[in-house]
Amino acid sequence: MTLRTFGVALAAAVAGATPALAQTPSVSIPPSAYGPVWTGFYVGAAFGAGALVERANTSAAGANLNIDALGGGGVLGSIYGGVDYVVAPRALVGVMAELSYGGPSFAANAQVPGAGASASIRSDLSWAVLFRAGVLATPSTLFYATGGYAGQNLHTEGSAFAGGASAGFARDDTFNGWTVGGGVETVLSGRWFTKLEYRYSQYETKTLSGFALQPSNHTARLGISYKFGFADDKQPADTFAPVRANWTGLYGGVAGGAAALTNHVSAAFGGATANADGGAQGLLGSVFVGGDYQFAEQAVVGVMADLTWPGLQSTSTLTGSNGDSATVTTRANMSWSVLGRLGYLPSPSTLLYAAVGYTGETFTNTATALVGGGFASSTRDDTLSGFTVGPGIEMMILDGWSTRLEYRYSQFETRWVNGVSFQPSTHTIRAGLSYKFGVGTPSR
Repeated sequence: MTLRTFGVALAAAVAGATPALAQTPSVSIPPSAYGPVWTGFYVGAAFGAGALVERANTSAAGANLNIDALGGGGVLGSIYGGVDYVVAPRALVGVMAELSYGGPSFAANAQVPGAGASASIRSDLSWAVLFRAGVLATPSTLFYATGGYAGQNLHTEGSAFAGGASAGFARDDTFNGWTVGGGVETVLSGRWFTKLEYRYSQYETKTLSGFALQPSNHTARLGISYKFGFADDKQPADTFAPVRANWTGLYGGVAGGAAALTNHVSAAFGGATANADGGAQGLLGSVFVGGDYQFAEQAVVGVMADLTWPGLQSTSTLTGSNGDSATVTTRANMSWSVLGRLGYLPSPSTLLYAAVGYTGETFTNTATALVGGGFASSTRDDTLSGFTVGPGIEMMILDGWSTRLEYRYSQFETRWVNGVSFQPSTHTIRAGLSYKFGVGTPSR
């Protein structure tokens, strides 16, 4: 083959291949085909509320004070930072450090002839180092569990007297312990995220100047954070099954969770008096129904009602050196609520909402006193009315099925009964599952 012949053949081959190459399209994946960035560092701030429940007892100065649970509520603020890493298409792990200030404070005192005792506690600074692991239910919404180390600084004061002798103390102490909980985090816009998180923290027992104290707390935090994610870690949206998110319609569901009761109780029988910010903690179960209407592309309004069965009881007892004693017990029974809610849809399948409304609950209060050989007692069931308010996050997980995480603070009226006054309040966290009988056009 001559050079001329080879050149002609090469030109013909290139000419024949050029149309085929020209017909091969370049592949470009649009940004909308990916979910948000989850891997990376983040910083944030949170506002929350909760209850501190504490066992306390002392035998100082011949007076024995046993409080099954001191209780108090309060608000707190937090700053936090952490890092997350997506270890699988729908699985995430991370670590976080947090610093919080504020929280509940409470007090209790009791007196019988010749003896008395009191205790008060105030929360100051707290901190935590946590690990979390989660599952991406959608490209933009994460369900997670968290746990780790927790520390708390408490300012504690106590005093007791009997038979002319007295003892007391005031001090600041650090309590170490552990914390565990869970939450839901979702994308607001771009690299801005919001979350609702519940945690239960249990601290060590310490004996302070004759008072043995063991604190624990229940807290809920609503946070907002900014994530400095890595650009190459966006999740392909097509790895998630599509969900028809229809928010307009009726629904019914069940929920389970935890609750903390705080209750200011005052009682007087003969020469004995008792005043206590009592507390209790336990689990709850609930059933609920409701209806929603999506009146705008990203807005939902609705009403809901529920019945709840909590397992909460608090007891405070004072025994003097002469055998005189006084006891106050409060037990929470069934509660019910009717609420309105207003929500915002950062994505078609995720609803951020606030709820507020009426709540009622039945309480059994018992007060007894043994003074100078005489005995007095009062037991009564009362129904108290009040208000309830709180935030929540709800997400469609399958066609018609949704799950929610909701915190509520409920405050009830003050009631006087046979020389005993009480004003309870509750902090509850509920994880629910519901089915929506949707009507209208589902969100795309």
